Amino acid sequence: MHKTRVILDTNFLMIPEQFKVDIFEELKQLMDTPYELCIFAATIEELTKISSTSNKDKPAAKVGLSLIKQQNLKILPNSFKNTGGEEHYIDAIILNTAKSSDIVCTQDKDLKRNLKAHDVKIITLKIRKRLGFA
Repeated sequence: MHKTRVILDTNFLMIPEQFKVDIFEELKQLMDTPYELCIFAATIEELTKISSTSNKDKPAAKVGLSLIKQQNLKILPNSFKNTGGEEHYIDAIILNTAKSSDIVCTQDKDLKRNLKAHDVKIITLKIRKRLGFA
């Protein structure tokens, strides 16, 4: 049976700590077809980087990293290498890899706009407490 690929962006994995929302329970309620939760390897790299800084997102990044392990998310290989100058590296990977059959979970406004232009479905946090399709 075909499963819909649901790709989680870095900022989406920080929602549980930042907004106290159980994104996995919310996704179960939202999805009406079989799905597989995925992240790109770059998401782990980005969360690791954030969790080693002393900014306000450090605790959320640490929770995001632990959720990846707990939820046994499928890790997809990065579709291209970061040349160092790519500020939004993970966004570029998602944009270049996501198909119209995929669903991308993100809070990033630019990424959402670009995904909509490519007819990719988006799930985002609504009014800081529920997930919904954008």
